[in-house]
Amino acid sequence: MEKVDPVERRAYCRVSIDMDIEVCHIQDEGQSFDLSVILCRGRDVSGGGISFYGHIRYTNESLLRLQIPLSTKESTSRTDGVRLLKVLGKVMWCKKNIDTNSYVTGVQFLNIYEQDFKILVDYVHGCLSV
Repeated sequence: MEKVDPVERRAYCRVSIDMDIEVCHIQDEGQSFDLSVILCRGRDVSGGGISFYGHIRYTNESLLRLQIPLSTKESTSRTDGVRLLKVLGKVMWCKKNIDTNSYVTGVQFLNIYEQDFKILVDYVHGCLSV
């Protein structure tokens, strides 16, 4: 008899993304860093977190400050239809991507403003309905 994998259970829907995100490694096991910003490439995002490609191997539990540009329905002279989501996250996993000699990192959002969360969820649902 063939073994069947259980259905993946997640609190939030996630969608694939292909955009630059800014990552700042702020703490790892109590050690602070120089707060340099590194440009990484988004892989997927949900209301609970994000995964991205980069050239740094982060350890689990590392704290990262992320800036994620999300398109919004609203366009003003200041925003041009893009909202820069700024959020603190915790590394949940980091895996080597052998094909590209880089890493794929999964991050759980730790704090997110209610308005930013709404924009993020609207963005994800907008991607799903296309």
